[in-house]
Amino acid sequence: MSIQGLISFVDKGGSDSTSKRLKKVQQDLFAELSNNVERISTKYNHHPSQKIVIEIYPDLPTFHRAVDEADAPNWFMGTYEGHILKIVSPLNPGPEHTYQSILKSTVHLFTMWLINEINPAAPKWIRQGIGGYEAKQMTQDFIKGSTEDAIRNLAIPSFDELNNDTWDFETMKGFQFSYMFVEFVVEQYGMDTLNKVIRYPHDFNGIFHCSELELHKKMVEYISG
Repeated sequence: MSIQGLISFVDKGGSDSTSKRLKKVQQDLFAELSNNVERISTKYNHHPSQKIVIEIYPDLPTFHRAVDEADAPNWFMGTYEGHILKIVSPLNPGPEHTYQSILKSTVHLFTMWLINEINPAAPKWIRQGIGGYEAKQMTQDFIKGSTEDAIRNLAIPSFDELNNDTWDFETMKGFQFSYMFVEFVVEQYGMDTLNKVIRYPHDFNGIFHCSELELHKKMVEYISG
């Protein structure tokens, strides 16, 4: 399926007054995804089996209400349900995002969606970690600076803790640690191994020749070094 045939956009704002600006948003989102979809799909040996719809909401409160998270924090700007990616408009990203970060976050969401399509049972740390790793919306300086206290105090989440589906995931630096865990697998074991982890996420002995606890310990040593 070509990128043109893969993605369609739906404006959830219902306003014609910003149609030219929304067209520019769609063009920019399409360009951002065009630069990444084929690369990511090839890297993870899986091409989307169905068309993706991207719903664009005019502001954070409207987006939050639409996904039944009216009290969500301001950093929560997108999610996916089935084959639909739901995002807040880059034109009105809220206080914790920018136009460009929404574009990159859409790549993050697409990547998570793709990993979920490969294996719906893939744990959150794998989906979030690979999403962040491929979108690169967090700088290395940000990751290092925001996790150094937790690393120094050895308050690094376990795999089970990184499956947290509450807003505490952000508080525990789940986005950063998931990213670093994925980076560890890629740099120490390679992409073939990461692809195995996506598909057989609980086969630690078969893939890494060690237990889950031992792998986590190796990851902690790696990111603490």
